[in-house]
Amino acid sequence: MGKQFHGEAANYPGAPKNFDPENPYADGVAMIAQREHVVREKMVKVETSKLLRERVQRCYLKEGVNHYQNCKEEVKAYLESIKNVGVHRANIGAHDRAGAI
Repeated sequence: MGKQFHGEAANYPGAPKNFDPENPYADGVAMIAQREHVVREKMVKVETSKLLRERVQRCYLKEGVNHYQNCKEEVKAYLESIKNVGVHRANIGAHDRAGAI
């Protein structure tokens, strides 16, 4: 069973039920909804990474010279959270010119 969200997050639609990954262009509305869903999930991961980075910064300031030992768990959590995170890959396709620059 998935997470139960409260407040505004409870109203966000999940992945569309009628999206077919084998033939994504069969239903254009479902394709756009799926793309929005994927980008929304990536943005949640980005914001989570930002919060963890702030936690690491506070720990560094608090611990001073002992931050190597005392902030190890926070840094590990932050480094794990930033792996493959970002929306820069959401629009990569045949017409993407980001690599040409």
